[in-house]
Amino acid sequence: MKDLLFLIIALALVGIFVQLRFSIAVSIFLIAVITSFFKDLNIIRIFQLMLQTLSHLDTINMILVIIIVTYLGELLKTSGLLSDITEDFKKILSPKAFLPIFSLVVGLLPMPGGALVSAPMVDEGAMDVEINSDEKALLNFWFRHVWEPISPLYPEFLLGVSILGTTIFKIISIQWPISVGMFFSGIIFIVPFIKNGKKQKNRTDLYTAFDILKNLSPIILIFAFLMIFKKYPSFVSMLFGLVYLIILRKVPFKTLKLSFKYKKILEYTFLIYAIFFLREIVTSTNFAQSIFIELQSLKTPTYLILFILPFSIGFLAGISSASIGIAYPLLMPLLKVGNSLIPSNILIAYFGVWTALLFTPMHLCLSLSVDYFKTEFKRVYRLMLKPFLFLLTITLSWALFLKFKP
Repeated sequence: MKDLLFLIIALALVGIFVQLRFSIAVSIFLIAVITSFFKDLNIIRIFQLMLQTLSHLDTINMILVIIIVTYLGELLKTSGLLSDITEDFKKILSPKAFLPIFSLVVGLLPMPGGALVSAPMVDEGAMDVEINSDEKALLNFWFRHVWEPISPLYPEFLLGVSILGTTIFKIISIQWPISVGMFFSGIIFIVPFIKNGKKQKNRTDLYTAFDILKNLSPIILIFAFLMIFKKYPSFVSMLFGLVYLIILRKVPFKTLKLSFKYKKILEYTFLIYAIFFLREIVTSTNFAQSIFIELQSLKTPTYLILFILPFSIGFLAGISSASIGIAYPLLMPLLKVGNSLIPSNILIAYFGVWTALLFTPMHLCLSLSVDYFKTEFKRVYRLMLKPFLFLLTITLSWALFLKFKP
């Protein structure tokens, strides 16, 4: 029972730290240290894990990605490209269409730190409409995450397919209501935040289309490189996009220097490190396995185990790959019988992963969106409640259908 009790305390501490206005990076780091002491790790072992975290290729890659993407976001603004993109879209669409599209497009590919690419676009595009910072943060975060439950471009999706030993299309047939629910709940509850937005009366011509393509080309190039060079660390693709932007806009050295925000980059770097350090603690101490055993010993209903275990790992780690990679093997007897999947159980388990990602401050996209738009988690959570309940209704309805279908 002690691990389950500690999990409850850890989740409460996250809320307390955020309420005390600790930075999210400091909050996560403190949770990691507290967890390591709870699991009886000595100081030497904690320092070993801290160094081990820093030596992992995925940690290094993510830190480099965040540095490059943060710089790229600043250059998009200072070079004037962001304004040009916004003006192009204003000619053909209303803000109620193009603001969500910015996040939807960036979310098509698993671009680490992608929230920092779409956020400046959303911010710039919202200049002439009535929408506050809380609403912009939610719009940027929500629409960016429509694709992940059904997209084989996401490594987390493929990880689930691999662990379950099934096909891509089978998992899509189970998880599609989450993507559909995300999209329509965003349309119903989030898009109406955008007020007084009108499309400019301009006729779309070939010049406008070419201009849009040219201005979006740095982002398109990043997408293309991510697709072509899948075996290389993602920071390489980001770097190509950054260099291309500098050449395309002929950015002078003075602008390059002013656009490098040292303080913001250091804050985001520490945030990445804290998240990966917590993940290292959770995995190295078999914390999730202990939770699973304790839930079983309490004779917890199957559907609660299916939800709680992925949720708890996802909430603490803030990364869906960690939640799927740790929880699914432990839950395998509940997800699969022989060679036959249990679709309703898989959906509940994945929705545990998804709910954690929507609400945990450890989720990089959420924390970056909250930070970028200078808002607070509790205000974004308040706005998220209605779209989430809509999503919950759709997901549970599909789970019941899967369970009782003939």
